[in-house]
Amino acid sequence: MITFLITKDNSEKTFECSLEDSILSLKQRIIKEFELICDYIDIDFTLEIPIRSLGKFNLESGILPRPLDNYTFDRYGLEGRTVEASFHVVKDYDHKKYTSKFKHVKTMKSQGERTYELNKEKSIGFNIDSVDDFPTLG
Repeated sequence: MITFLITKDNSEKTFECSLEDSILSLKQRIIKEFELICDYIDIDFTLEIPIRSLGKFNLESGILPRPLDNYTFDRYGLEGRTVEASFHVVKDYDHKKYTSKFKHVKTMKSQGERTYELNKEKSIGFNIDSVDDFPTLG
C-alpha cells in the first residue's frame, strides 16, 4: 500500500492506493474527495529527496508529467511509502486514454523471398565481350 497525504488550502486528506492503481485513478479520487468542479488536476509532489528505484520510474518534487497518468504504481518504487503532495486545478484539458494499438508493418522480406530474388535470372543489357561497353584501360 502507498499512502498519499494531499493538502490544499489548509485541508489535508489521506489516500491509500494499491500497486494496481494508477496516477489517473488517484487524481479522480482527489477530485471526488475535495468536491472539485473541474475534470482534471495536476499533482504537485513535495519530496525532500527524489524516490528512485532500479528499473522503475523516478518520482521527483514538482508536477508529474501527464503522460505518466496511465501507469500503475507498481512501475514506481513507492510500496510502503508515505508521499506528500498538493494539486493544481486544470481547466480546458481533456484527458483521453489512447486505446488504439499500433499495427506492425512488415518491411523486411523473408529469407525465402530474398533467395528467390537472388536466384532469379536477370536479363543482362550489355555484351561482356564488347569494347564499347568495356573499353580497354591502356
